[in-house]
Order: sequence, then C-alpha cells, then structure tokens
Amino acid sequence: MEHPSTGRQFSDPSRSFANLEAALVATMVTAATDIALLLDGDGTIVDVAIREPFLFGEIEKTWIGRQFGDVVTVESKQKVQRMLSERPDQEAPARREINHPMPGGPDLPVGYSIMPLSQTGMRLALGRDLRTMASLQQDLVETQLALETDYARLRSTETQYRVLFDTALEPIVVLDAGTNRIIDANLAARQSFEKEGRRLSGAALATLFHSSSHAGIEALAQAARASGESETANLILVGGERKVPVAARFYRQHGSSRIILRFAIDEQAPSEPIEIDLVSRLGSTIPDGIAVIGPDRRIQDVNESFLDLTEIASRNQVVGHPLDEILGRRGVELAILMKAIDTDGFVRNFSTHLHSRYGGIVEVEVSGSAITKDDQRFYGFTVRQATRAQPRPAPSEPFRSANDMTGLVGRVPLREIIRETADIIEQLCIEAALDITRNNRASAAEMLGLSRQSLYSKLRRHGISGNYSDNDETH
Repeated sequence: MEHPSTGRQFSDPSRSFANLEAALVATMVTAATDIALLLDGDGTIVDVAIREPFLFGEIEKTWIGRQFGDVVTVESKQKVQRMLSERPDQEAPARREINHPMPGGPDLPVGYSIMPLSQTGMRLALGRDLRTMASLQQDLVETQLALETDYARLRSTETQYRVLFDTALEPIVVLDAGTNRIIDANLAARQSFEKEGRRLSGAALATLFHSSSHAGIEALAQAARASGESETANLILVGGERKVPVAARFYRQHGSSRIILRFAIDEQAPSEPIEIDLVSRLGSTIPDGIAVIGPDRRIQDVNESFLDLTEIASRNQVVGHPLDEILGRRGVELAILMKAIDTDGFVRNFSTHLHSRYGGIVEVEVSGSAITKDDQRFYGFTVRQATRAQPRPAPSEPFRSANDMTGLVGRVPLREIIRETADIIEQLCIEAALDITRNNRASAAEMLGLSRQSLYSKLRRHGISGNYSDNDETH
C-alpha cells in the first residue's frame, strides 16, 4: 500500500520480512538511522542504538531506564509527550525535531519519528541527526542578514550619491554611450534644460545643443571614449548664443558604457535671459528680497536678499517651487495678493510672515506688481523684513480702522474677522454720533436708536472716553 507523503512502500511486508532474524532487523535499524530508542508503553527508554559512536559520547548509556521526556531540553518535552500520546501510524509516522542537552556544548537537534513494534505497546523512536540541516539554516540566516546589511549600505550609498548629485550647482547629465541618450540628470540640469514640458530622461544628447554644435558634441564624446580621461570643448547650448565649456568623461558600469557631461554654466550669465531680465527690471541690487513668479505661483527667479531672508543656500533650491510654501499661509495670502495686483495693478506694504528654510518665522511687508514679457504675465514681489512685529490687538484693544484687518487675512478664521469687523463699525458709528452731537451722550444714544444705558455699556466696552456730556435738553 502506498501513502501519498511517503512514496512507495513494500506491498506485503508481513510475508517479505516474516523470516528475518531479530539481529538482522536490529542491524538494519541501526544502519538506516542515526539513533534508535526502544520505548515501552509508558515511554521509558528500554534500549539505545547509535550509528555514530561519538554522536552522544557516553551519555546515552545513562538514558536506559529513564523517561524519553527526561533526556530532552525543556522546550522539547511537550513535543515528546505529544508524540507518545498520538495514535501510532505505521505508514506515515510524524517526525518532530527534538533537542538533547549536551554537556559543555550546544544542544543536539534530532528529528524523531515513532513506530509501533508489537501489540504489547513497545515502540521504536527513529532519530536523524539534524546538525547539518541546522548548520545550513544558520548559514542561510547569516547570508540573509549579510544581504540585508549590504542592501542597507547600498541604499545609504545611493542616497548620498543622489544628494551630492542634486546639490551640485553645475548641470550634470549621464548618457548611455551606446545610444547617446540621457539616462539621468541632476536638479541643476533639469532646471536649465527642461523647458515647455520637455523632459531630459530619454532625450537624445543632440537636443541639448545648438545645431551648430552637434558635430562638436559627437567629437567630444568620441574623444572621451578614446582617451578614458576628462575631455573639454566649448559648445553652444540650445537656445543660447555664446559658447560654454562642456566636460565629458567616459566610464563603464556593470557591462554598460556611460558618459557623464558637466556644463560650466555661470549662474550670473544670462543662461535664462527672460528670468534674469525680470529680476534686473525689478532691481536686483536693492536690499529687499525679490521674487518673480508665474501664473502657476512657482518661483521663476529670486535675488540674493530673498535667499538671505529665507536662509536658503542657493537659487537652485528655490526656483520651480511654489512661493506660497514660503510666504504666508499656503493658497491664501498669495492668491489674495495676485488678485489685488490684477485688480489694482499693485499691492503695497501687505503685512504677513515668511517661513525660513530651518523653520523660523519672519514678519515681513510685501509689495508687488505685474510684468508682461513676451505675452506672458509674471508677478514680482519685494519682501522687506518688518522693523518690528505688529502684535495682534488684544480683545480689549480696539481697531482704529478697517485697514488693520488686512494683517489678519489667512491667519485668523473668517468668523473672528467678521466679529472684529462688526466691532469696528459699531465703534466708528458711536464716535461719529458723539462728534455730530458735540459729545452729548444722550443725543448720541437717541441718534443711534439706543437707550442711554446701552450706549454707556458700549462706550465702556470699546474704551471710548472724553468730555462727554449727559445734558439732554430735549428730554
């Protein structure tokens, strides 16, 4: 009979092995397994057979007469009890890993399966030395840990490379030398060459250069491949008019050929003539910070004073980012400023705050206007640090005019602004009534439709004082 988990067995063992001698059976058992324990019905070890004489040393001789569960480690006792309590299965005996304590050394793992021998309850525990398997498992775990360590080191190295690559001020691109197509580019390169939705990744090398320099860049790439050293040539970039130094270096990586190009673009040179011209028209040398944005609110250019205010190291770290990530509350104040410029043509001395690179808050005043260049509308803002912070008035401190409310837009909920506005209107009306009646509170109350007591209460709430008369000649 065959069992699905044990392969093929003898078809008629009762007839095939009926005449075998006991000594021969014992020799077969010893040869077929590393250790065999003869157990009685209570699980007591009656006899022990070991194939390798040095597997246990001499300790197995002390096992005879002891319970099987007494010669194993603590965590293996329940496994032994479960094996002894299970119904014997001659066709597919279950195998479990049991550990034996070894004096002066690590525990010995043995895989045991129990088979019945006779109707009297005698059983045979057949064991297989699992040290080789355990060693392989340990090697596997160590290899896996080593791979995880190498992978973590690789990720750390890749992160360091990416940070250095993207923080380089000069544009750098990496090419596939076989196809002359760009496979990687740093932040400076993307900001310099990715215009009008064009992407660098996968683009042909020739798209970076003016048509007059196509032959020159091909010659430069060939020279770098031939020499294996850094080669330099002066070439005209796309959209440019003057030549700039371009350095090329050929290298191999994992069987692939690569060329790295470095562009020595002077940041002060007009590599982006429209954006630089915008800043110069607004006054790039003034001590106030200047930022120019497009209709999408993304920064086109800034001056050095703006970088000083925001504690940002270089222009490359801010160009292309939304201005409302830095100025005021996101999506609130900048939208108001742009709408005001579209309506009135300019804004002046708008009080708000600016977020610095390292989490600081700077109170500033913002003025701005709009510029049209080549049918494109740009918004220019000057940012000046406030001479002193304008504290928000306490509830007991009245607002003297509606202009004081502009500094609260984007900082204070609309409900509170409306409440404060109502207080302003009420205060102004009371003061106007007192002026008209020449400070006669009785007449002012009648003009406002208030009782004299209600007027007194409001005067105290708004802190209005003066030489007010209670004379009421009409009453």
